[in-house]
Amino acid sequence: MLAAIERGKTLDEALDRLADLPPRDAAFAHAIVMTVLRRRGQISDIISRYVSRPIPARPHLARALLQIGIAQLLFMGVAAHAAIHETVQAVGRQEAPYRGLLNAVLRRLDRERPTSEASNLPDWMMARWVAHYGAETAAQIAAALLHQPPLDLCFASADVASAWSHNEAASTLATHHRRLAEYGPVEALEGFAKGQWWVQDFAAQMPARLFPPAATALDICAAPGGKTLQLASTGSRVTALDISATRLQRLQQNLDRCRVSAELVTADFLEWTPPQHWDNVLLDAPCSATGTLRRHPDLALHRREADIADRAALQAQMIAKAFAATAKGGTLVYCVCSLEPEEGEAIAAFVAEEIADSLAVPIQPSELPPVLADAVTASGHVRILPHMVTGGVDGFFIARWRKR
Repeated sequence: MLAAIERGKTLDEALDRLADLPPRDAAFAHAIVMTVLRRRGQISDIISRYVSRPIPARPHLARALLQIGIAQLLFMGVAAHAAIHETVQAVGRQEAPYRGLLNAVLRRLDRERPTSEASNLPDWMMARWVAHYGAETAAQIAAALLHQPPLDLCFASADVASAWSHNEAASTLATHHRRLAEYGPVEALEGFAKGQWWVQDFAAQMPARLFPPAATALDICAAPGGKTLQLASTGSRVTALDISATRLQRLQQNLDRCRVSAELVTADFLEWTPPQHWDNVLLDAPCSATGTLRRHPDLALHRREADIADRAALQAQMIAKAFAATAKGGTLVYCVCSLEPEEGEAIAAFVAEEIADSLAVPIQPSELPPVLADAVTASGHVRILPHMVTGGVDGFFIARWRKR
């Protein structure tokens, strides 16, 4: 998996390699890979200090195996004998010349237990956050991204949430929300088969809360579908649009499970001709997704600073078209799971300057759960940072307008 990710595969694509493993083994392998990706800077620093001649990344897997051994030994609490033995045993014929090196390095690391203060994020990314949020906040963000995310559930009904059988093990950040720090297979949790809830990061649950009641709603870039489910649960007639037919199939499965409906449209939004106007329009725009590094640490390998300007240009085009699809007097909510100001605050400024029929509707702290009251900015937008909530959340920017 690690070698595939370093060659350009996304984490989701690489996870397919675990499909044939027993569930317990697959979960452990997934945890190892996530730890290596989250601690990549620290692990690289330790390797540079303990290995005099760099191990090539290609064509063999010795470098990946060493990273896996270090992750288990220093960051996952795996017993030393198990971490060392399993890593060395995994060395194949092509990596055989490195078996002795891996064994020696891991045994030395076990004796000395070194630490590292190296950054686990690309220098350009950390520099941007320091410039925008300040050094202290940037460090808090980076620390929050190291932790395994809990499981956040969004309930269609607050009454069902309050009666949920797992409440003793769960924490609660809002009436429709429950959070589990430890859990087994999601499908085995009470209420899954009945469609009482769906998995959705707590921060991602906020945008759909900010609409007034309305007859119709359009969810642009809808998959994986949590926001569509929220909108449909309020009784709105929802049109859910996404460019990926495969992802919309999964959304349809969740709609069926949760016993709500929506019209699904497979299309590129910028090339699509809207057949009507909608009272509520939600644009969760494609973005750099730097706010989701807790769950997708592979993004630190794949993102480039130049990507941000390209995404911001796309977002400006999409929000202009989203306003065109909004009914007069209707509400548009824009959000991105990005920590970059060009994709958040700068897009809000673009709307104020370039879209004449937009009227900003400031978001009030009372519209969010108390734990996120401080996320509301002086401009009436929402800027959620990963460290704001105990246990962490995705980073998000949210803004709202009414069409004149």
